[in-house]
Amino acid sequence: MTLHGVYRVRWIIRAIGLFVWLLAFSIISLPALAQTQSRPILNENLKAALQATMLEFIDNAAETDGGFRYIDRKDGQTRIMYPAAIHPKIIPIGEDYFLCIEIMEANGTQRLVDFLVRDGAAGLMVVDVMVDRRDLVKRALAYAD
Repeated sequence: MTLHGVYRVRWIIRAIGLFVWLLAFSIISLPALAQTQSRPILNENLKAALQATMLEFIDNAAETDGGFRYIDRKDGQTRIMYPAAIHPKIIPIGEDYFLCIEIMEANGTQRLVDFLVRDGAAGLMVVDVMVDRRDLVKRALAYAD
């Protein structure tokens, strides 16, 4: 076996060891961690309900051509954006959740839109929409920790 082969085998053994350690840690610690959380566990049903809430909000507010009108917080101009791609990641923040989509403006400019979704008296609802304000999302997440 060459020296390169020996290093490759060592790397594979270390990777398998790390995987086994992480698996054992998750089996031991995740049930205890889940019991201490005040919000529901983010399972597939909740993820689907959150995504559906965001899409329903966009659909209800959409123009007849599918565009979503908003006021740009930087210059005060009214703009129309069109949903392009839904991000699958959902970020819990306290009892709320951040969801994100990519949008395209009519002029082709791409932007990120973050939706804050909350479980209220009438069920899940969008309570805030932030266009290209990832800095604000990061600060909110920092305060939540």
